[in-house]
Amino acid sequence: MGKIDFSSWLGKIVWLAGLILVILGRDYVENHILWQLRLENKELFLQAILLFLLPFLTGLYLSLLFYWSGFKAVDVSLLAVIAIPALVLSLLPVVVQQLPLVLPEEVQWLVTTLNTGDLLALVAGLTLIPALQFKQKRRYR
Repeated sequence: MGKIDFSSWLGKIVWLAGLILVILGRDYVENHILWQLRLENKELFLQAILLFLLPFLTGLYLSLLFYWSGFKAVDVSLLAVIAIPALVLSLLPVVVQQLPLVLPEEVQWLVTTLNTGDLLALVAGLTLIPALQFKQKRRYR
């Protein structure tokens, strides 16, 4: 089986079909699994993990478009300034729920406010793959 060139029309159509599957998968998880967990008010840890994973994995999938189109992040600043802080801040509610961490009210408010609307986890997923693409040294014979 041949490799798909994602810079071509066919590659973008394949990516778009995958995006439709991601959207349908998110919709299924949100409307069937999360809804049931919220209704029964149990498995709070699983709820928190799913609420993080849905936008994070969506962001990872979106970043594949940049990866396949040849986008190269030359510096580490994307990883250090955006990807890691967004990942840490989006995972903090899950960690605080499971571990007996005492955080000041201001920090709790900030983390809660920043995690409203799934954007932080989406940004973490979106920037992680491009940030991890470092220039590779070519070896010449």
